[in-house]
Amino acid sequence: MLADLRQAFRTLTSSKGFSLLIVVVLAVGISANTAMFSIVNGVLLKPLPFFSADRLVSVETTTRGEPENTSYPDFVDWRAQTSSFDALAVYASTGATLTGVGEATGLEALVVSPELLSMLGVRPLRGRVFTADDDKPGAPRTAIIAESVWEAHFSRDETIIGRTITLSGDAFTVVGIMPAGFEFPFDAEDTTLVWMPVRASRFSASWAEQRNASFLHGIGRLKTGVPLATAQADLSTIAAQLATQYQRNQNRGVVVRPYRDVLVKDYRLGLIVLLSAVAAVLLIACANVANLLLARGSARRRELAVRTALGASRGRILRQLIAESVLLAAIGGLGGALLALWGIEALVRMSPLQIPRLHSVQVDRIALLFTAVISMATGVVSGLVPAFQLSRANPTESLKDGERGGSAAAGARTRQALVVAEMAISLVLLVAGGLLARSLIALQRVNPGFVTERALAMQIGLPGARYPDQDSMRRFYQRLHDEARALPGVSGAAISTTMPLSGSDIGVGFTIEGRPADPGTRTSAVYFGISPEYFSTMGIPLLRGRAFTERDAAGAPDVLIINDTFAAKYFPNEDAIGKRVTIGYNKTGPREVIGIVGGVKNGALTDTATSQMYTPFDQTPWPFLTALVRTTAAPETVAASMRAMMARLDPLESAGELKTLDQYVARSIATPRFTAFLVGGFAVFAVLLAGFGLFSVMAYAVTQRRREFGIRMALGAQPRDVRGMVVGQAVRTGAIGIVVGLTAAFAATRVLSGLLFGVGATDPTTFAGVCATLVGVLLAAAYLPARRATRVDPMSALRTE
Repeated sequence: MLADLRQAFRTLTSSKGFSLLIVVVLAVGISANTAMFSIVNGVLLKPLPFFSADRLVSVETTTRGEPENTSYPDFVDWRAQTSSFDALAVYASTGATLTGVGEATGLEALVVSPELLSMLGVRPLRGRVFTADDDKPGAPRTAIIAESVWEAHFSRDETIIGRTITLSGDAFTVVGIMPAGFEFPFDAEDTTLVWMPVRASRFSASWAEQRNASFLHGIGRLKTGVPLATAQADLSTIAAQLATQYQRNQNRGVVVRPYRDVLVKDYRLGLIVLLSAVAAVLLIACANVANLLLARGSARRRELAVRTALGASRGRILRQLIAESVLLAAIGGLGGALLALWGIEALVRMSPLQIPRLHSVQVDRIALLFTAVISMATGVVSGLVPAFQLSRANPTESLKDGERGGSAAAGARTRQALVVAEMAISLVLLVAGGLLARSLIALQRVNPGFVTERALAMQIGLPGARYPDQDSMRRFYQRLHDEARALPGVSGAAISTTMPLSGSDIGVGFTIEGRPADPGTRTSAVYFGISPEYFSTMGIPLLRGRAFTERDAAGAPDVLIINDTFAAKYFPNEDAIGKRVTIGYNKTGPREVIGIVGGVKNGALTDTATSQMYTPFDQTPWPFLTALVRTTAAPETVAASMRAMMARLDPLESAGELKTLDQYVARSIATPRFTAFLVGGFAVFAVLLAGFGLFSVMAYAVTQRRREFGIRMALGAQPRDVRGMVVGQAVRTGAIGIVVGLTAAFAATRVLSGLLFGVGATDPTTFAGVCATLVGVLLAAAYLPARRATRVDPMSALRTE
């Protein structure tokens, strides 16, 4: 084998340009596969970095079979009565403002039940994790901070444990520091920097005793040997018992699922499609390399014939040829691994950051092992067909100058078959990329229900320590609204509890006056508390009735505005204006419906219409809100003014996240854009490879048929006749590939259905456009060889005989 490798190295270095071309083709294909495998491994396959991660499960409440968040009292009952779990825990994302150590700083926070951190099995860098005593009503407030916070704000002071810090206006005792590598939850948009017990946060503590306040995510670790089905039956029994005890729990159940499956459920199909796409690109690269090796091997027939005549067996010839292709693939694999290091960084940078564990993906030992295996497999696959083809050539015929028939024809058929395969795979990839691109275009054309241009939103959380009641919240809201409206470059300002497409919403139950409530049915709608100018500032159309005015303030009659979906669903054959609805938050009696507005896309652009309702913020103040301004110029120019405004209003409160409405929309389609861009890019690269493969086959065929073309032209054939022959051969070869590809595409694209929006998996426009594109590639690839065929000098061609 060493002798084979030495001989292969000498052979390949004697044709440096040819060898470099093959290495580059393989390196690109292998690097794409290594990068995508690293992402799939890191996100889908790699075990979670927690104790007994294979036994971690998601525990969710269901209402009529639909999963939703969990209330704290329900969790407490599950924890007390279950026998299937080592531990159960709940958590919810929130925010906290750190003050007293320089400028006020907003931190991503997580409220947790005391079992969570110990259940995950991650040891703190300093101090301890929470205990049951930390979450008792009235217990001193405790917090755990991240190592980055310890370093940035406390200069890694070793005496931080036991010290008091101020979070959102409340004093917390630091009991632990989590190491920098700890990340939970993985699907959070930003890294968690502080943890606190559920009852330590004023916001979550206010809901901790309410069975109808569903705001927590559940997670548990199964006992050793307890199957998922047993845990599901156990909690379902407890849920049934709770349904008999509490009216609120009727028609409510529990669903237990593997935690990792829940974590990646929205991204699994897209990542598998991307991995399949790069695998297809590598197959095309292998076919290209095989074609190049066949073409080069034809020039080596005399060399191989001499080797055979000197006693080399067919197996020995096979081994030598495969050694050459494996050596090329090994060099290509090394280059691919180096390219993958850059590719991973580029893919992570351009991808949606909410994909769990994506930013921690790297080319690790598993990825390098994958690269080594795939490189060797690529070398064998791309070299096997040429090796078999060349090793079975008749040495006697090969030693003749004018070789014809048998082996040459077989080689041509093999090269054409490889081109057919390339064209078929390219068509499947192009169709997939085309469908995803059309789906993305359809998404971008969806009307979100509001005007996105020149609008900037800033999220704000009011700490309960400084804003303990509704009057204090109202005063802040009014000052914020007035100052925002007076900022330079602002044409309109409004306040809302949350923003559409922000990734967070509030679902609030309601009852309609005069209609008896079904105890087994919970009616709810997406809720917004807004200022009077909200609809005009957002560009949401008022369809009927009137909007809120300054007169709809605290103490005035309670009023409500609903969207058209709400009106159509709950008042289908009657006028909703004047009806009275009691909402579940801040119950002050029934509210009169005074207007109907157009619906907005709230969770995602793909969402179906949902019921939405609006109340005046002044009548129903919340401790968190979003300030929205409509600007006369680019909204980014107002961002600094809004931060300065926040510093004036409350120096102890940091300005929250500032985003334009265009960014909200862009984030909602980030994942389909990422998938469409990558699949489309791989498809274009695959088509270029397939076009190059066809070009090389046609160029070689023209070279082999020089004598034939010379004779034809000597007998009177015109250049256009010769061009027609060459182009016709290319079109016939490509047409077979297109037919095979269409058959495969009709079957393969059905897998994409879950990723498509507004376009079918067998969209005829996409298929027709792809076929037209490939025909264009066929003609372009055949044109230069066809022109070369017409330049054959008949006398020169005949003189070679």
